[in-house]
Amino acid sequence: MRYLILLLCLQAAPLAAAPRAALRLSAGLIISSITVETHNVFETELPAENKYLYRTANRIHYTTRDPVIRRELLFEVGDRYDAALAAETERNLRALPFIRRAEIEARVNKNGTVDVVVRTYDSWTLEPVVNYKRAGGATSMKAGIADENILGQGKSGSAVYNNDWGSTSESFSYNDLQFLHHKHLQYSAAASISPDSRHLSMSLGRPFYASIARSSVGGSFNYDAAPSTGAVTRRTLEAGVNYGISLAPSTERTRRVTFGLLVHHAESAGPVPDGDRYLAVQLGAAWEELDFLTVRRIRKFTHDEDYNLGLGVFPSVALAPAIRALGVPQTQILPSLKVSKGFTWGDQLLLLNASYFSKYANGVNSRQLVSFDAAYYLRGLKYQTLTLHTSMDYGWRLDPDAPLVLGEFNGLRGYGVGQFSGSRRFLLNMEDRVYIWDDLLSLLDIGLVFFYDSGYVWLSSGPVKLSDLKNSAGMGLRVAPSRSAGNSAVRIDLARALNAGANRARWSLSILGEQSF
Repeated sequence: MRYLILLLCLQAAPLAAAPRAALRLSAGLIISSITVETHNVFETELPAENKYLYRTANRIHYTTRDPVIRRELLFEVGDRYDAALAAETERNLRALPFIRRAEIEARVNKNGTVDVVVRTYDSWTLEPVVNYKRAGGATSMKAGIADENILGQGKSGSAVYNNDWGSTSESFSYNDLQFLHHKHLQYSAAASISPDSRHLSMSLGRPFYASIARSSVGGSFNYDAAPSTGAVTRRTLEAGVNYGISLAPSTERTRRVTFGLLVHHAESAGPVPDGDRYLAVQLGAAWEELDFLTVRRIRKFTHDEDYNLGLGVFPSVALAPAIRALGVPQTQILPSLKVSKGFTWGDQLLLLNASYFSKYANGVNSRQLVSFDAAYYLRGLKYQTLTLHTSMDYGWRLDPDAPLVLGEFNGLRGYGVGQFSGSRRFLLNMEDRVYIWDDLLSLLDIGLVFFYDSGYVWLSSGPVKLSDLKNSAGMGLRVAPSRSAGNSAVRIDLARALNAGANRARWSLSILGEQSF
């Protein structure tokens, strides 16, 4: 808990840069026109991209329709122009999975009103899903097709075959950010089928889509049927509704309260039937200062990234009371707290996060987990970003089947998948990210990484010494599609475990998605 208290007491960093010059105008001016300019994936009006391959790709791709963009705008003709809302609209557009770049320009015309131009640049969204991961001697593969912008309407869908570490399944998904053309009404559905399990989920709602949103509302449904022990299948059904309200919404901070109800019913068939059911009341809040910084070369390559440096505090609690009619024998209380804060000075960026979670039932406080995470980035060097990441997790009375683990998947490269487990965890990562080529052939961003990892997991009852730390070092290749919205890198790392032991290979090759932190 001391990390949470420390984080809450930190003083605010200097404010990030104000909205850029193209957005700053005198207050009180009226918006008289809004022009939307949507651009295809490749800008063939430029000589470098006026080639047969790029022209063909543009003809295949459906450019995002103007109404899709207009429904995302936080202002309309006749409104008073607000530079903060224009900047927030840019960020919201950049967050869409089919937009790789978004720019808004505002100008005062000869009538003394404001003309707003919204420019968006599409990402390539129709893609084969071909994913190969190898880590700790295990392999995972995916194959299928996905489109994040079907017919330019802002809807997405996918059909994928998975071979996940030896377990096969087929999965399907559909998402609509503007369901039935309603502004900010979101619908999603997903299904996954394997030889021994089924999963179905659906949701419909309008979230807090912006700082000025006054309310949110939604509902969800989930069904799972999967083996639990042996040949026994456990079926789980959950349905929930939620509602949120914003207290004095503004572009400077958010103060929100959320309410929810969740019905949970699970049962196992077999010689000894087993059931689990409850009705949970969920309460949450969000207190967040809005102080955004737009930078590059942090977790992406050449695309803009938006980070909120303002202090954010997010408490929540779920209460599942004992209800004899439902066969619920005891009351359960699940409190949680998340805190975040960012700092920037010069070309440096520091992102801090902390969290707490526990479960109180039958007079016992169990599953207690306190976590702290810090990531530091130095961006001042040409073609480089120096990074430092550390995290600490402290657990008490954790479920025996769900301990803290550490290995190739979660930051300690060179060791097995989840090789170390316990109730305390420490991790340190250092990376020098070198950017070799930006937008190669208008398709790829390429870079190298040199890294050093150190970490350990131990039991709360056992002693720990500095010599117990497991260390590794190595280098990796980073390849990111420059015309995708995510611009997320595929990372191929070759690591040498410095404390592998006599019975394990010292070298390990991993192929995973996204930056390591």
